[in-house]
Amino acid sequence: MNSPDSSSLNVGALEMDQIEPPSPWRPLVTPAIVVIIGLAICWALFAHFGRSKPDASGVVLRQMVYPVQVDAAVSQPDPGMASAPAAQNEMIVLVQARVTNISQKPLTVFDMVANIKLDGNNNQSTAALPEDIDRLFQRFPDLAGMRMQPIARHQVIAPGQSVEGLMIFNYAWSQQQWDQRKDAQTVISFQNGRSLALPLQ
Repeated sequence: MNSPDSSSLNVGALEMDQIEPPSPWRPLVTPAIVVIIGLAICWALFAHFGRSKPDASGVVLRQMVYPVQVDAAVSQPDPGMASAPAAQNEMIVLVQARVTNISQKPLTVFDMVANIKLDGNNNQSTAALPEDIDRLFQRFPDLAGMRMQPIARHQVIAPGQSVEGLMIFNYAWSQQQWDQRKDAQTVISFQNGRSLALPLQ
């Protein structure tokens, strides 16, 4: 006959046998969590400090779009007969901008272009040369209010300094085509730094 003490001992032993043995992976859970958190912190720091920083900042001070009609070159069917010149629509885009060197080295302006999408295609126009800008203002005196010193190619901007100047672009578009434009911007590139993109209206 079993005593009460022996019965309780057997029950306890049975309950212990029914307990699931500890998982061999349990000691690794805490170190794994620590590693995951550490990797997340490292990624966040890299995303903030490791990404490429711009060399210049800028802002469009003023923009003007001036539609004109110019005489397109046409062939002469007979040297003795004068043919009427054909009119071609063009959009003159004048952009006054400020560019600031926020790097630790001098920046030399390489080129200036305008990129504008029309019908899904990118259309690029190179900024007019200083002599062409002079002729433009002589031909269209109504633009005198936009006149200022142009941003010059090979111009050097010292660290922490800013330059303000004019850029003029030309597109052989009608007013209707211009109204359908998308993603307009001007890009100022440097010989020794990252390019600067400024959105246009």
